[in-house]
Amino acid sequence: MHKNKKLNFIGQICLFSAILVWGSSFVILKETMETVPPFYLIAIRFLVSALFLFLIFIKKAIKISLKTFIKGAILGLFLAGAYLFQTIGLIFTTPARNAFLTSAYCVMCPFLVWLIFKSKPELKNFICAFLAILGIGFTAFSSGEVGGGNTLLGDGLTLIAALFFAFQIIFIEKYQKSGEDAIQLLIPQLLVVGVIFTLLSLCIELPTKGISAYSLDLNQLSSVAYLTFICTLFAQAMQIIGQKYTTSAQSSIILSGEAVCGALFSVIVGYEKLGALIIIGFVLMFIAMLLTEIDVKTLFRKKRSEKTFLDENGEI
Repeated sequence: MHKNKKLNFIGQICLFSAILVWGSSFVILKETMETVPPFYLIAIRFLVSALFLFLIFIKKAIKISLKTFIKGAILGLFLAGAYLFQTIGLIFTTPARNAFLTSAYCVMCPFLVWLIFKSKPELKNFICAFLAILGIGFTAFSSGEVGGGNTLLGDGLTLIAALFFAFQIIFIEKYQKSGEDAIQLLIPQLLVVGVIFTLLSLCIELPTKGISAYSLDLNQLSSVAYLTFICTLFAQAMQIIGQKYTTSAQSSIILSGEAVCGALFSVIVGYEKLGALIIIGFVLMFIAMLLTEIDVKTLFRKKRSEKTFLDENGEI
């Protein structure tokens, strides 16, 4: 029991580490995309991360079975879809909005589990979904503050990204419960994302921007290095390892904190000036995320047990 608690605590620390660096990535990514082609940037991040992970864990890497590779590739497809829509969405919206709307995956997960695995959500999930939709509505109506119609487009694309992230989280848990090794899943996952964005960059960005857009100066290299080694290699490793030692409820609630970190970094550097509507929207969405992961029945059962214990022992 003590060992399990210790591993659970380590898992939570891993997830907290991931959301801290992901929170910073929204601002850095938006700034870097102004001078570096987005698909090229993501291709570098994931290909280099996959290569380093392969070299670090080469003994595990060469033992990856075809079955495990396919599972990792499926995770990679979900992650590639998430990054594609999130990145394009970030072009049209602010880092704070992008971060919060991305975290809507916490509310989506129970309904996707219902759709895929026929596990019906609880009443609280429907309430949370309503709160999230209401929060998204307030956020959307504040679009006049940050870019009008283009912001609505960015918000919509970001919500599609959240759907892909939800699929990734669900299937990470599914595969790891079946006994798959975290690192052996992560290597093909990163590789697939890198290959997909390499092809997208060669087909879309190279013909329109030219080969000169692929050269990076020192400032760009430092940003790319941070996004690659910290926000991709380190953070993805922390997520997949952290989820191994935490419950889906714990992982979802901790990962939803990425939205708060992203918003804080965005406000600190001056990208975001939070008006009343967007604050209300963020608060509603965050409440929905929290309620999604709180086991209300267990909470009240625990309180009733504590009250019974106090009554039986004559304590107030």
